[in-house]
Amino acid sequence: MPVLAGCGFLLLQVGLFLARFGLSALGPQSQHPRIWLANVLPGLGLFWLAGVLAALVVRRLLRGTEGLLRFGLIGLAVAVTPIAVASSLLGGLLALPFVALAPAVSYLIFLGMTVLGHRLWLLSRSNAGS
Repeated sequence: MPVLAGCGFLLLQVGLFLARFGLSALGPQSQHPRIWLANVLPGLGLFWLAGVLAALVVRRLLRGTEGLLRFGLIGLAVAVTPIAVASSLLGGLLALPFVALAPAVSYLIFLGMTVLGHRLWLLSRSNAGS
């Protein structure tokens, strides 16, 4: 699943690129195609890695959940995906590692805080009952 999520994340990034710049950005370049590929492929690899790391974070946060909480977390993960894509693009302005880490941090903040709140609520309920 993380590999497929990485491919999906990569497709989202390419789709966003095409929506922003259009197909003319893929047309004849002023530089040699090998140079163009050498510039583009590492970025695509980082976007794929970002999707894989984000999927690993989401999978870990979903572990042990069931029922309505699991359904809500999956819905929240879908809602956070545009934020994660944007944070990956903005992470490139800071440094290359942030391209891969920013989406995972986005999911960790939104889903992690929800899971933490749920676990604290369960803990307080169990302490109140004793």
